[in-house]
Amino acid sequence: MQQQIISSSCKATPTKYTHNSFSHLLQHTLSFKLISIISLIFLSVLIEAAPVPNTLGSITAVPNLKRFAYYAAAAYIKAPLQNWDCGEVCRETQGTELIKDFTNDQLNTRGYIATDPEKELIIVSYRGTEPRSIRNYISDFVIYHDKWDPAPGASVHHGFLNAWEQIQPQVTDDLIKLVQEKPNFKVGFMGHSLGGALAAFSALDLIQKVPELANNERLFLATFGQPRMGDDVFAKYVDDNLKVLRTVVRGDPIPRLPPPWKIPFVGFYKHFGEELYINNPDQDPTAFAICKAEDPNCSESVSLSQLSLKYHSGPYYGVNMGDVDNEVVENYDYSADPFFNYDPNYNYEGAMGVNGTKY
Repeated sequence: MQQQIISSSCKATPTKYTHNSFSHLLQHTLSFKLISIISLIFLSVLIEAAPVPNTLGSITAVPNLKRFAYYAAAAYIKAPLQNWDCGEVCRETQGTELIKDFTNDQLNTRGYIATDPEKELIIVSYRGTEPRSIRNYISDFVIYHDKWDPAPGASVHHGFLNAWEQIQPQVTDDLIKLVQEKPNFKVGFMGHSLGGALAAFSALDLIQKVPELANNERLFLATFGQPRMGDDVFAKYVDDNLKVLRTVVRGDPIPRLPPPWKIPFVGFYKHFGEELYINNPDQDPTAFAICKAEDPNCSESVSLSQLSLKYHSGPYYGVNMGDVDNEVVENYDYSADPFFNYDPNYNYEGAMGVNGTKY
């Protein structure tokens, strides 16, 4: 058999191959190319499947929760937000860029859409109940149920749903365009009190129109002092589709409304989402426990005699909301309020309307 010729000198001499050695080399070459192609395909799959970098970090980290509270508080600010120059709230959320603000004069609701490019975050925030706003109070207290079509069998608070439907045309379509323009950004919905309910409906409206965002880590809802919004069917739908951070300060009466027991002519209500419970707001407003909704050991454990409306404004992780009314009656007897403590002699049906009309 012909042998391979190798020069013994330092001068390079062409190497000669037999037919068999050439076949062997060809097999090795083809194998190498095949392995290379498979490796490239595998690498491309890994790159394609790699998660979007989370520049925001854990959404339950206190600095983030504090930032979300500031975004909720910003919705109360009456000064224009165009240049994001509104005092402490804007300084603490420096780098935020306003996209648009929106209002509904009929029900006196308000909110804004903004972005934080550094955190890769889209912010959608709604103002809560404004002190002495009769139109806000109508939204808050008209608590009879409406059917909510996205979840068959679900019932929701009429006043909150009506307030959302009035302002929705100014929000969702523009938000969808922004989400499409910034596919790597998270989307955070924030709101305090009534604003929390509007933020929840807003988030749900988005996932109904962009279904791939349902139960997606890219989207979350952070509310503060939010009241109950619907029944157990509604609560389950929210839990199945949204990441919810619902912060409650000890002693705040508003998250206790509407009550969880069956209201005559209305039905009952149930909270959704994890409760982030600030148990000692006066001493340590950044410390919280994570509880299940309606956990009897968290905010529901506070007796009616210990409730005070001052805690509705916070502090939430050190942030106070802009709904403070200096004339709040501190000695209000919640135990005598028929919506905190059931009274069989109270005319609940009559209380569902204003001037005899249901809104």
